[in-house]
Amino acid sequence: MDALDRRLVRLLQHDASLTNAALADRAGLSPSSCLRRVQRLRDEGVLTRTVMLADAQKLGRGLTAIVQVFLNHHAHDRRREFLAHVRAEPAITQAWSVTGEADVILVLHLRDMAEYARLCDLLFEHDPNVTKFQTLFALATYKSETAIGVDEPADP
Repeated sequence: MDALDRRLVRLLQHDASLTNAALADRAGLSPSSCLRRVQRLRDEGVLTRTVMLADAQKLGRGLTAIVQVFLNHHAHDRRREFLAHVRAEPAITQAWSVTGEADVILVLHLRDMAEYARLCDLLFEHDPNVTKFQTLFALATYKSETAIGVDEPADP
């Protein structure tokens, strides 16, 4: 990726609704060159999706929970089953396998504590592969950014 590719990635991460003409103008490219570069970045998997971000609070999902899940490592089939439930649950917006004591970290955007209780029952309480879970509730959001930093390459 050259400097122009990195500029396009930065611009698109902050506003994917830009027209090709507007993007080309901001990047200092011709529209045809811009279109080719963006298509190449898509083809190479650098740019993966075009989305609009929604405000969870305005959608009635203002309760954010971060859940640490501890799994029984000896039950691989059950682990796959647990992860299938995680992927299928719309309230779970992010899920990671992590190092440390916990095995999985989940981020949930919930309507209320009743929904949290229902999901705990469904995902954790009755799953024999879940040995323990701990939940942190967000009191305030200080930063919530989806854009990935696009650094300039290091000098050789």
